[in-house]
Amino acid sequence: MREGCHSRKERPCCAGEHHPREGWPPRHPPFGVRRGDFRFLVLMALSEKPMHGYALIQEISKTYLRPVSAGIVYPTLQELGDMGLVSSEENEGKKVYTLTPEGKKHLDDNKDIIERLKEGKEHADAVGRFGLMKELRDMQAMVLMSDAVDDEKMKKIQEILADAKKRMASVVFE
Repeated sequence: MREGCHSRKERPCCAGEHHPREGWPPRHPPFGVRRGDFRFLVLMALSEKPMHGYALIQEISKTYLRPVSAGIVYPTLQELGDMGLVSSEENEGKKVYTLTPEGKKHLDDNKDIIERLKEGKEHADAVGRFGLMKELRDMQAMVLMSDAVDDEKMKKIQEILADAKKRMASVVFE
């Protein structure tokens, strides 16, 4: 067992079965996004242009391929508003959020985090992970939205995916 698996220094590794080689954890966190970074994703998006909540959900989902819901976006916007980093105004029946001067300063004061997020996205783009994630989402939607997938077909699909996983592992960990 490894100490500090997944940056948990106080607890031992979860047995290491998913650590196929040395060098874990990977040098680049997935897309450069870590716990607690969501506020910065919101601020970065708003630094590009003012947006309403739904547009913000769409932008972050598209740009960082992170599952984003109203249940995380609106409380984050409220928190950022309370901190004075974003402001909002009503426009055509929708609240439009804008980065405040304090929000811009907050981004400038945290350039290391912003740079890490940008590098993570660039790394993900370079290795084609965005394409992989889209393919996985499309496959999931195909199965979940089809009434034609019965137990027998589901078993065949699971066999195909298990085989694909083995083949991918042989490429990734060769």
